[in-house]
Amino acid sequence: MRQRRFLAPVLAGCLLLAASLPASATEVLASIRPLALIAEAVMQGRGQIDQLVPDGQSSHDYSLRPSDRVHMADAGLVFWVGPSHEAFLVGLLQASPAQQVVLEKLPGITRLPQRDIDSGKAVAGTTDPHLWLSPDNAARAARALAEALAAREPENAAFYRHNAAGFADEMQLARDRLKARLAPVAGQPYVAYHDAYQYLEQPLGLSFGGSLTAGHEQPPGARHLADLASDIRNNHSHCLLAEPGFNNSLAQRAFNGVPAHFVAVDELFTSAPRSPQGYEAGLTQMVDSIHTCLTAP
Repeated sequence: MRQRRFLAPVLAGCLLLAASLPASATEVLASIRPLALIAEAVMQGRGQIDQLVPDGQSSHDYSLRPSDRVHMADAGLVFWVGPSHEAFLVGLLQASPAQQVVLEKLPGITRLPQRDIDSGKAVAGTTDPHLWLSPDNAARAARALAEALAAREPENAAFYRHNAAGFADEMQLARDRLKARLAPVAGQPYVAYHDAYQYLEQPLGLSFGGSLTAGHEQPPGARHLADLASDIRNNHSHCLLAEPGFNNSLAQRAFNGVPAHFVAVDELFTSAPRSPQGYEAGLTQMVDSIHTCLTAP
């Protein structure tokens, strides 16, 4: 009897605590880490955010595991870049009842075409899939996610919209701050291991000097390497924005004896914390790496 008298008030206290907590928000399944970080900024702990593609794996050709398919079937809202980036999701999501926020299809989003590896000119009918790297696109994505969550949870609408507006303000400040940091090297061309950074060029004043490869697992031809080596020499380029696991010998061939700095850039923000400040931290770390590359003697 004594034990029952002790458990009763404890149980009652737990029920009162549960009643005082906010209702669980819709689960969000973000395809990649940068989108998960934007969701963190909007949701700020109110609900669960899961990431589909694990850090360190390619989001261009990711092979879904059976557990991923189950997870997608259970998700209330899927937040992804779009067919230009996660082509493996297209067929699955066509038949999915989940609500979707598709970055490349949002009104007002900046969509840049891919550039031809040889000429650097825009390729008609294409989309550069790295849309999340634009601070303005990130802000629009946050507002769109807030509206989608508000439609599902009207009682939390003001909370989500307030957080998205705050994130948009932070992106404006971050863009101005990072552009000022890179201003002294704005005219210095960078070379990309693969062309992934053009969404940063106009906002931050970066100057593109060509790309080594057309994309992941697509080695360049001998003619392209020779032309790029000539451009590097003529433009006095000394900075290669690389990626983890890049082919160092291929990079050396492109620079062909020109003193250069190869700096790995974390375009997927894998080292940024999963927090409401994580997206800005990831973007800042990227710019720090670019600054190091461009300013190295």
